[in-house]
Amino acid sequence: MDRRRVALLLAVVGALCLPAPLYLGWAADATAPPAQSSQIYAAEPVDLGTISDQKQFVDAHGSEVTFSAHQASERYSAGEYRSPNVTRAALKTAMREGSVTVDDAGARADLREIAADDEFVRDAYGDIAGYYRLSVEENGSLVRAENGSLDVVANATAEQAPRYEELSAGEQRTIDRIIDNSSGNDLGYRPLVNEPFVDQLPTPVWRGETLYSISVYGHVDDFGPGLGGFVAGIAVAAVGLVLLFLAAVVYLSERRTDSAGG
Repeated sequence: MDRRRVALLLAVVGALCLPAPLYLGWAADATAPPAQSSQIYAAEPVDLGTISDQKQFVDAHGSEVTFSAHQASERYSAGEYRSPNVTRAALKTAMREGSVTVDDAGARADLREIAADDEFVRDAYGDIAGYYRLSVEENGSLVRAENGSLDVVANATAEQAPRYEELSAGEQRTIDRIIDNSSGNDLGYRPLVNEPFVDQLPTPVWRGETLYSISVYGHVDDFGPGLGGFVAGIAVAAVGLVLLFLAAVVYLSERRTDSAGG
């Protein structure tokens, strides 16, 4: 075979190998099964009759029924509230003093919406301790905050928890896998990202008469199958460089031979 053709063949194959990290990484992602969540979940039964369980439960899931004053601020609200700073100040004053009147129309609208969504208010990152039952009256112009006990908040949170028997069969399977893998040495369950109910986690859930707190037990840094394809592609690209080098050697050798013969 003409060595120029050999050089051309080596060059073509080598050039095709160079972008291998890109197309092998893409192929690995495209053909891989659904990825797993980066979160590992575990379920723990909750006894609402004990203070320690109440505290852990409210710390984990109390945001289901509780609004924190810091959420109503220009820094955190991202335009969600009309008068975030006035709204936050009104909530904090109500927690300190029991009630407050509000004149700002935007803040009154904000407070009505907050009270419609959440039963309690707290100052999670401020200096006001505890939970307060929130009520907004007179079209938002009067805000009351009454000190709420931990057990009241815990029970209100539990009332909002999904019921196992009301979930779909797929959602029930996900719950079962988490609960079944929440004991023993290999603790925790890492679901697929497209498993039913995964988008609701972490959450409390009732299964029968038992209340479970499903929370994040661990985290996995997973770069996915694309990384493996990319690494394999680097090796292929290295082979491509070798082939291009050989193509150059063969071509130059053939030219020298032709020159010597001429």
